[in-house]
Amino acid sequence: MSRILVPIDSTPMAPQVLAVAIDFARQHDAEIVLLRAIGIPTELPMEAYAMAPDNVAGLLEKGARAELAKYVADLPTGIRASVRVEFGAAWQVICDVAKAEDVLLVVMGAHNHRFLDGMLGTTATRVVNHCDRSVLIVRRPATPPAP
Repeated sequence: MSRILVPIDSTPMAPQVLAVAIDFARQHDAEIVLLRAIGIPTELPMEAYAMAPDNVAGLLEKGARAELAKYVADLPTGIRASVRVEFGAAWQVICDVAKAEDVLLVVMGAHNHRFLDGMLGTTATRVVNHCDRSVLIVRRPATPPAP
């Protein structure tokens, strides 16, 4: 069975990326593998400061799984999906999971947060350069010019 890897973050673009992946999954009778790569954030929930480091990781993983479960619950009938949550640098996690799951395609968004990251953004650029699978980058729709 073919698989399509869809790294999902908590940005507003995530539903658009997933919609593109759903179209490809239908065309190729493929399963969607939703992935959340967790790096240790610079800002943690208040309750994390009172926890042991292992418990902080558990808290972050639990939140990620809950968010991905919402996406799975909203998938159209007939779309097969699984969920992966992994810790590490996002680009490396995406490349590693793409290989481990033997995916046909990686469908991901581009954020372009920094000028030096060029047209794609740091994570997308690194995935395109290092992943041994085909990568489809979903861009934000162009904003119409103001009147």
